[in-house]
Amino acid sequence: MKNAKEGASKIWIAVLVIGLIIAAVSALSFMATKVEKGDRYGGGIVFYILQPGDAGYEAWKQHGLISALNDQSSGTEWSNIKDVPVFRTQTAIGTGRQNTEFITAQAGHISSAAKICADYVHEGHSDWYLPSRDELNILCKSNVLDCGNYEDAHWSSSEATPNDAWAQLEGSAPHYQMKQIGIKVRAIRSF
Repeated sequence: MKNAKEGASKIWIAVLVIGLIIAAVSALSFMATKVEKGDRYGGGIVFYILQPGDAGYEAWKQHGLISALNDQSSGTEWSNIKDVPVFRTQTAIGTGRQNTEFITAQAGHISSAAKICADYVHEGHSDWYLPSRDELNILCKSNVLDCGNYEDAHWSSSEATPNDAWAQLEGSAPHYQMKQIGIKVRAIRSF
């Protein structure tokens, strides 16, 4: 009986030590992934770190938004479906991924700025999406990457009206454009 108790004690101690090692490694890996705006990370460049009040913010874990290094397309229409509203798109930070899914799931969808982003794969990352209006606004004002000049804006995944979607030029405020206008596409992803 004494040997069984000693064996159980040793197993308990071994489990405890392994648990402490796992906790220490997890803490170190979290600290190792701490990034700042402008850092190359996750296949692109970090342009925003989530703040308290942002959807998805966690005080104990860093989250943010990463922009692809280059545009994925230029001269692209918002979608091949121009006169049927998606209705469910939103504009807030944290809604671009869901907007992208809504756009690409629309009946009759074949091609779009959202599909270009959803199909993008870079450095092993395949979870890219078209930014929402507010995500694009942050990207264009971040000074991390060029967001287009006076003549060429970038699409967001947020609809403004049934025939228009939000877009933005660098240094300007978001504005809406007709969905059939061909402009640039820049994918982003979350971490």
